Amino acid sequence: MEKNPSNHRLAMDNRQFLSLTGVSKVQSFDPKEILLETIQGVLSIKGEKLGIKHLDLKAGQVEVEGLIDALVYPRNSGSRQNVWAKIFR
Repeated sequence: MEKNPSNHRLAMDNRQFLSLTGVSKVQSFDPKEILLETIQGVLSIKGEKLGIKHLDLKAGQVEVEGLIDALVYPRNSGSRQNVWAKIFR
């Protein structure tokens, strides 16, 4: 993987392994969704039995395992509303 945190790159193998660069922070994590802050915005990884296999925020690298269903870069205003909507259901 590249060690330049100014680049953001995704590489996925068979929807079961995802390698990322350009990650600055893990916002939240559970087996169904991982929220990462990247240099291109927040990235939502949705799926089942998700786990972070490798995390090196100094290098901006993350590796995720599990069944990956979706990769989404939500808009800033919408992602906040979705969080509050989930809380107050």
